[in-house]
Amino acid sequence: MVQCLVIFLCVFISQCYGNYGDKDQVVTSKGLILGDRWDGYSTFLGVPYAKVDLENPFGPALEYPKFDTPLIANDSSVVCPQVYFNDNGTIQCLNLNIYVPHTASKKNLRPILVWFHGGGFVFGSGGEYGGQHLVKKDIIVITVNYRLGAYGFLCLDNPTVPGNQGLKDQIEALRWIRSHIVHFGGDANQVTIAGESYGGGAVDLHLYSKYETLFHKAIVQSGSMYVTEGIFVKPDHKAAIKLARHLGYDVSITSEALRILARAKPSEVNAATRNMSMILTVCAEKEFIGVPNFITENPFHLGNTDRIDGMPIMIGYTSQEMLFEFANKPQSYYDNLGDPFALQIEKTFVFSQKESEKISSIIRHFYLGYKEIGPDAQSELSNFLSDFAINYGVEWSTNRYIEQGGRVYKYLFSYTGASDYRNITGSGASHTEELKFLFDWIWAAPLINSEQLMMRERMIRMWANFVKHGNPTPADFQPLHWPSATETSRPYMNIDLDMQVKKSPFRHRMAFWNLFWHSYTKNNFLLN
Repeated sequence: MVQCLVIFLCVFISQCYGNYGDKDQVVTSKGLILGDRWDGYSTFLGVPYAKVDLENPFGPALEYPKFDTPLIANDSSVVCPQVYFNDNGTIQCLNLNIYVPHTASKKNLRPILVWFHGGGFVFGSGGEYGGQHLVKKDIIVITVNYRLGAYGFLCLDNPTVPGNQGLKDQIEALRWIRSHIVHFGGDANQVTIAGESYGGGAVDLHLYSKYETLFHKAIVQSGSMYVTEGIFVKPDHKAAIKLARHLGYDVSITSEALRILARAKPSEVNAATRNMSMILTVCAEKEFIGVPNFITENPFHLGNTDRIDGMPIMIGYTSQEMLFEFANKPQSYYDNLGDPFALQIEKTFVFSQKESEKISSIIRHFYLGYKEIGPDAQSELSNFLSDFAINYGVEWSTNRYIEQGGRVYKYLFSYTGASDYRNITGSGASHTEELKFLFDWIWAAPLINSEQLMMRERMIRMWANFVKHGNPTPADFQPLHWPSATETSRPYMNIDLDMQVKKSPFRHRMAFWNLFWHSYTKNNFLLN
């Protein structure tokens, strides 16, 4: 009887959809999806998980309809409209790129890594991150497109666009995965969400969202909702009106501005956003009856012990995140820089000019002593900006997880053997440096020598172990043991040629920022 049913289904699929013997075929409730087979894995690239409502491209996504014909999933080039670097994005961009090991089946469900790309919520796409290395560790890898800029992060006093739509797109992607990934051989009860930079900040925020829990582990790389590069902003309820006016329309009502923007070309909307230096990222949404919210409070008031308690979380950063901002810059760059300390502090805190000058002087002396701002201070300036913009925020998130019962594995990525800055004496690993070891990342040169390839093998094995076991170094990884952090101890894995467990990265610098935030939290712009 079972054999007859199998034969019937094979004949039915062949007659209804055609013969696609050279393709990997997955039948879902949406229709037949055709992927490409490779050595050890298959790819399904550009699979739609939701549809943008063209009447309101800034608001909730719609369910994607069933396919009338088989979906040939071989194109990962679709990107959402970009504010920077690329004007070729398209509105209908809510796609997944799925990498499936050949071992996966409904009888052998494999755990899943879901990747949210970085890019400041203004550029980037899931298709930039090839999952062909991680998938060979017997896990399913999925990279996600989500809306960016005004299309993903308008935060308005309007129930049709309350805010954080890009994060809500990620929720829809996770819901699609929960419902459909079993057809690819994926285990919907073993989902790890991960991301780097603002993608890591998105993961952090998902731990606190008001939506149902759609994942079971989390990886936060060089990101946090507490980073001070603008991931969390005050809502600008007039943003749609400002954009429409910049495009030449005399409007004063948000609903009318949204109708105008919906008809405009995405490149025009993004050019207006760019030209006005408008920062549109995560906000505390206003609540409307019957309208779901992602987050309605600022980061200082968020908590979610029910979700975080017991959850495995891996979190860390590179050893010199912001080196790229200062490395190899000429003297003229520093001459035009002004006061880099005051410049950063004033982005995040509200001070009088006199207070700002005094505080920036204290910070300058902490990092530079009496050294002049110039090429000779590139390392110290990189350390300052790394700490202020990323490192302290990551440490803050780490502390919050531990307070709420999370099982936290900390790391510091220090390997510089493939870095563009490895010839700078004393340099560390810059922002994004770890990505080239996890993904076939389009922005990185290929790894070529045996040492670099060994580091890749080490990285993908630890990350895949975490996806499988909630522990990057389970028993079979001996002799290396990566302990979790606790209330009284902060061990971390220093990821380098010489792998070592150490304690409290940059302890004195983090203590400085602890005191700073303790003294000046009330001056944060979100509270003013």
